[in-house]
Amino acid sequence: MTAKTLQTLLRLLAMGFLMCAVLDPDRVWGASEETNKGPQKAKASTWAEHVRTMQAVSGDLSVQVTALPEGTILWEYQAHKPLVPASLMKLLTSYAALKEMGADYQFRTEVWSDRRPSQGVLPGNLWVKGYGDPYLIPERVWLLAQKVRAQGIQKVLGGIYVDDSAFEPPVEHLCLDSKCDRPHNPVISATALNNNTVTVEILPGSGKAAAMEVQTFPPTDYVTVHQDWQARGKNPWVGLVSLGVGNDGRETFRIHGTRPAEEGLPAEYRMNIQDPQRFAALTFRRALKDAGVQIMGADTGARSVPAQAYLLYRFESLPLSDVLYGLNRYSNNFMAEMILRVLGAHVYGFPGSTAKGCRAVSDVLTRLGVPVNEMTLDSGSGLTRTTRVSAAAFNTVLKTAHGDWDVGPEFLASFARSGEEGTLRKRMKERSFDYTIRGKTGTLRDVVGFSGYVGNLSGTAYAVTVIMNGVSNPWDAREALDAFVTDIPRLASAKSP
Repeated sequence: MTAKTLQTLLRLLAMGFLMCAVLDPDRVWGASEETNKGPQKAKASTWAEHVRTMQAVSGDLSVQVTALPEGTILWEYQAHKPLVPASLMKLLTSYAALKEMGADYQFRTEVWSDRRPSQGVLPGNLWVKGYGDPYLIPERVWLLAQKVRAQGIQKVLGGIYVDDSAFEPPVEHLCLDSKCDRPHNPVISATALNNNTVTVEILPGSGKAAAMEVQTFPPTDYVTVHQDWQARGKNPWVGLVSLGVGNDGRETFRIHGTRPAEEGLPAEYRMNIQDPQRFAALTFRRALKDAGVQIMGADTGARSVPAQAYLLYRFESLPLSDVLYGLNRYSNNFMAEMILRVLGAHVYGFPGSTAKGCRAVSDVLTRLGVPVNEMTLDSGSGLTRTTRVSAAAFNTVLKTAHGDWDVGPEFLASFARSGEEGTLRKRMKERSFDYTIRGKTGTLRDVVGFSGYVGNLSGTAYAVTVIMNGVSNPWDAREALDAFVTDIPRLASAKSP
């Protein structure tokens, strides 16, 4: 597989996360920006005027602009005041992971058994034990099943179990808003297949009698779908809701609303699942069946690997540098939280946890000289209102990474680019023609932020971080922020402030 093909697959994966449920509110603000532009405002022409404009649309503000590589501060305002960074937090998680684990770090998933196979038959049970791979997508699960089949195993007499003891707690559901079933509020577990989500796909019917077909992805025996359609009206709509896990251990989803017209198909709707361990076990069971392995036992679910078990196969992920390609560019909460816990385990030992991960990130920042009172960390993704970080702390990381050839190129490659792709695809287009803006956005209902680089091929570069809290109108706040960032080259070359 070429590097270009790999990047394409990663980009499609990250974009797939956004098809049916927004992983980060940054994407919402970019969805229909042309319809939200108000009357033209007078443009700020100095550092101070820009800051006043941003102050007018926020309750609190932290800003710093630094010239690179020397680190000269060109402008700052309350730069050392910690504020809620929202998804900017992913930059700190990413940088700390690269420094502590290395760009080539690979996450692992193991398959164990309590019996040795003999003549193609495994007389015992199979276990899947994950160690936090954030990229265990259906294609990789299929490949893992093929690897097990390649060990000569044709029949398993026992059941399939999942061991999530690499994380503490084994399963954790993060939810910041009322949409807890949507993937931007991720379900975290050490063995997380397809990001602990399922997609319900509506496809055109194959015959005249069937207007459409409904199926789930990935293929799994964990999910059943109940259809409840109404007659078409003037305002067509489709809803998807979980009815919970039944006594049979399967989760039922109800898809309802007005039956979609065929010209609007195919359509997809993505949801979190409620029982990650049983979902992983039943999905892997299906993948083994498709690989030609018979599973005779009916038992599935959560169970620890026995002490005297035999390792059948160790499956390694893509390197960390490739995983980060989708994390920052498309602001993936699930990936950030998984990496945070693996980072904690890597530094302080398994099981990984939020506390260990945040401690590891804090240790990295402290070594860079970030004061302890400028950071309060309790998240890897920024999906919280209790994390606090200053603009100066982010710029310290940006400055250090800019001159760090061990991790700097991989760190920079994970950023979105203005006007091109990711969360900046529709933003900051009115930049100077020879400058490129690469960075990370951060958005919550009342938070707007940006942290990244403004640079050109001549070697001129600036690190900039803006964190706006207490925002009442995100559109106005984003407009003020974008105008400031795109004006930095001109401001930096001006003789007076």
